[in-house]
Amino acid sequence: MKNNFRDIVNRKKNIFNFILTIFMLITVRYFYIQVIRGDFFKEESGETSTRIIETKPPRGFILDRNGKVIVSNRSTFSILMYPIHYNDSLFDHDLFFNIINKANKRSVFLIKENHFIDSLKKSKKYRTKKYKPIRIVNYIDFETKAKLMEHKIQFPGLFFNTNPARFYPKDLRLAHVLGYLRPIPIDKVGIDGYNYGDSWGRDGIESKFEALLRGNKGREHRLVDVKGIDYGIDTEKENFDSKVGSDVQLTIDYGLQLKIESLLKGYNGSIICMNPENGEVLAMASSPDYSLKEFIGPLKYEVWDQWKKDKRLLNRATAGQYEPGSLYKLVSFIMFMQERKVPIDTKVFCNGKYELEDQSNPGNPQIHRCWKKDGHGEVDLHDAIMKSCNIYFYDMILKYQEQDKYIIDVLHKYAEELGFNKKTGIEIFEQEGRIPDSDWMVKNKGKRWPKRGSMPNLIIGQGDNAITPLQGINLINLIAMEGKAFKPKLILNNPSIPFNSSINQYVWIKLKEAIYSVVNNNDGTAFNLKNDTFIIRGKTGTAQMTSNTSEENLISWFGGYVEGQDNLMSLLVMIEDTNSDTKGIAKALSKNIVDFQLSRGNNE
Repeated sequence: MKNNFRDIVNRKKNIFNFILTIFMLITVRYFYIQVIRGDFFKEESGETSTRIIETKPPRGFILDRNGKVIVSNRSTFSILMYPIHYNDSLFDHDLFFNIINKANKRSVFLIKENHFIDSLKKSKKYRTKKYKPIRIVNYIDFETKAKLMEHKIQFPGLFFNTNPARFYPKDLRLAHVLGYLRPIPIDKVGIDGYNYGDSWGRDGIESKFEALLRGNKGREHRLVDVKGIDYGIDTEKENFDSKVGSDVQLTIDYGLQLKIESLLKGYNGSIICMNPENGEVLAMASSPDYSLKEFIGPLKYEVWDQWKKDKRLLNRATAGQYEPGSLYKLVSFIMFMQERKVPIDTKVFCNGKYELEDQSNPGNPQIHRCWKKDGHGEVDLHDAIMKSCNIYFYDMILKYQEQDKYIIDVLHKYAEELGFNKKTGIEIFEQEGRIPDSDWMVKNKGKRWPKRGSMPNLIIGQGDNAITPLQGINLINLIAMEGKAFKPKLILNNPSIPFNSSINQYVWIKLKEAIYSVVNNNDGTAFNLKNDTFIIRGKTGTAQMTSNTSEENLISWFGGYVEGQDNLMSLLVMIEDTNSDTKGIAKALSKNIVDFQLSRGNNE
């Protein structure tokens, strides 16, 4: 009996000791977790109920020269879902898609309704994917977000991200200057803080000043329970707000820009207005243009393809390259006046055509014609500009070529000094144009060059010459400022960079006299622009489209400047696809612009 009793006592002791040991282990473990590693596990616990959300900053505004807003922002929202919190039995799919399908949204579903459950369940299986949010749809409006928030308990795992979208005025376009936003390319993700789903500037001011406009992202720690319900920001965590991008103020005059855009409707062409005294671009339009509102959300492929087919994306003002026609006679005038290899008072008789003997085909001379079929009679250099006489320039350049068979290189040198054949330095994309020299001609026209037959076309701005409208107004500014102008600029606070020429001042004075006659003499080709109150100077031009030699598909040019009460305004108008009846359209539009600006009292 004693042995049995002793066995029972020992057994109880062992059980007690075992329980005591277990209790002590639990106590020690509890102490370890709560006291020694309490902070660590508290933080670990927090991560399971906290989600870090990246907040996107609003882009900076784009303003006109007077502070009027051209581009601002309007908040739109993206819907995202955490796979880890998705519960198929709790999520009300019918209600969710009923609300979304009625939404004012600018994006198709990134996850289709019939793939919704499968996509989330599949991601939920992977440790790395189940904590990463899946984007459902982009660019929904605030009203839709509010409706979803009313039923957030029925949508576990759902949350929103702000997408600041660009907001544009109803009347003004300015598309080619402003540029647009597009989703960040995959190869740029992870660079300079860009992530998938971000937007960045493409083309124009939006692209050039992307770093300035984009701002800095913020970070929020969102409290999420085990059911995936979002309860707002965890204020105990380190959160910081996004920083709005910096504003950019343009040199553009809102009212003048609106005017030239309205004048260009229905035409293919461009208009530029500038202040020659500082290089500021007051207005710049290219037509046809496009609606920047189409870039809020995904752009339809068929719209993009049609735009490319219509050449709507081409900024004709800075990147269109055209034969300058008689506008180029301003360059020829400067070369003749500066070089003086033929007496400057030489007169030429114009009877409407110029016969150039073709050495390869004796007895069959090349016929170069003047725009005025019955001719201008006897003209000098001043008259040749005023009346835009082709014959004078044909005759003079061939006299020059007799003395220097590579006179094309001399003409090329003057053209480059006057800003052609190179970029002007404006802040947005531009082309260089093309002014051929002897090397170019040999390479592209063959070893038999130089030929006398090429120079008559080149001297009047035809043939292989190609300029941008911006280069054309750059020359007008040089004339207005007598060789001491400024490079074109679109940003008001950017310094004005001098653009100077070594041309003799006397040449500028004589050229200004000639282009004064173009507008103010009864025989001038732009007499319809004459103003009894203000002085206007300018030069007309008509050029054949490169691929066409008929009287159709002509380019109509006018470049000039007006002297206001206390300032100057230069302008250049270029219209494509005119004909013999409509080739004067550039003059008509220019008069409309000048009258409008002068009626405003010359207030910028």
